[in-house]
Amino acid sequence: MADRRCPYCGELVPSTSITCPKCYKKIPAEPEPVRRESDRPKNESGRRYNRTVAILLSLIPGLFGLLGLGLIYRNPRQKRGYVALVLGLLFFVAAMGFTIGVFTVFLAVPCWIVYVLGYLGCLFLVFMDNLTLKVF
Repeated sequence: MADRRCPYCGELVPSTSITCPKCYKKIPAEPEPVRRESDRPKNESGRRYNRTVAILLSLIPGLFGLLGLGLIYRNPRQKRGYVALVLGLLFFVAAMGFTIGVFTVFLAVPCWIVYVLGYLGCLFLVFMDNLTLKVF
């Protein structure tokens, strides 16, 4: 017969045994159902979200001037997603408008630089969502 694990200490216990040979506690006849917590991360308010969707909402719409949608999807109560959306649209429209003109190219380059930095910042915030750094 197959061995099983003691639910108290984790020791391998023969399936015919009633008690654990290590901790001497009684082994239940049927194993308890495994309760897995969902793999999906939670935001600050406890709402679950899909990290892949948050990343895609940061990547794809950001190419068209819509920054911060991944942040808004992740936590709709935080203001930084909405601020990124408004500022991203302003700089995207300004950069597009300045790019069309010949003499205004010097104004377009700084707008594009600010927009790209905002795009990368939003991606960074979504990617580093649940990252915990161990500090010595």
